[in-house]
Amino acid sequence: MLGKSNYDDVLKAAWSKTTLHDLNMLATNSGASVRKGTKQLILRMIDRDCVVDFGAKTMRYADAKGADVSQHLQILILHYLEGSGRAQMANRLVTFREFDGGAIYYPAFKARAIDPVVKEFGEKADLLRHIGDALRAEPIEVGTVSLKAHFFPKVPVVVILWQGDEEVASSANVLFDANAGKILATEDLSLVGGTLTRRLIQLART
Repeated sequence: MLGKSNYDDVLKAAWSKTTLHDLNMLATNSGASVRKGTKQLILRMIDRDCVVDFGAKTMRYADAKGADVSQHLQILILHYLEGSGRAQMANRLVTFREFDGGAIYYPAFKARAIDPVVKEFGEKADLLRHIGDALRAEPIEVGTVSLKAHFFPKVPVVVILWQGDEEVASSANVLFDANAGKILATEDLSLVGGTLTRRLIQLART
C-alpha cells in the first residue's frame, strides 16, 4: 500500500497530466459537465456527484456535507478524466482476468471486490436487489441477482450474485465493459471494483 508521501506524489503527477487537457474536452470525453463560469467539473461517481476544481486542484462531494474526496479516489478520478478520451464503451462484458496483467492482480481483486459481495449478500440476495434499485442500477438477467452500475459514466460495472443453498455455496463475480482497460489501468480497475463493493455494503448497512 502506498504511504502518504507516495500518494501525494502520484496525486500531484495526476493533476499535472490532466490539466494539460482542455476542460471542455475533458467534460465531453468523460461524461462530466462544466460548472458555468468556473474551472470546475461535476463528475458522477456511482451515486454521488464530485466537484473537481481545476483552479484550486481540490475535489469534494457535491452533497450538503461537501466532504473531501479521499486521496486515492482523487487519483482514480483524474486517471479516468485523462483516459476517458481513449475509448468509447464496447457494450461487451469481460472478466477482470482479461485485462492486461489481470491474472496477476486477480487474487487481490477477488479479495477486494468479489469475496465481500458473497460474504455480505450471499444469503441476502433480495437486499442486493434492493440496493441496486436504490442506485437506479440496471438489472441484468444473470444469476440470482445482478446489477449494472456506472462507476463513472463510461465505466459500467456488473455485479452478479448466485445465491447458494445447502449443497452449493453462494458465489459472485464482477464484470467490466471490454474497453474499460483502455480508459483505466488494470490496477485502477481493481480499485473501481473494490470501491463499488464497499459502497454497496455501506448502503446495505445504513
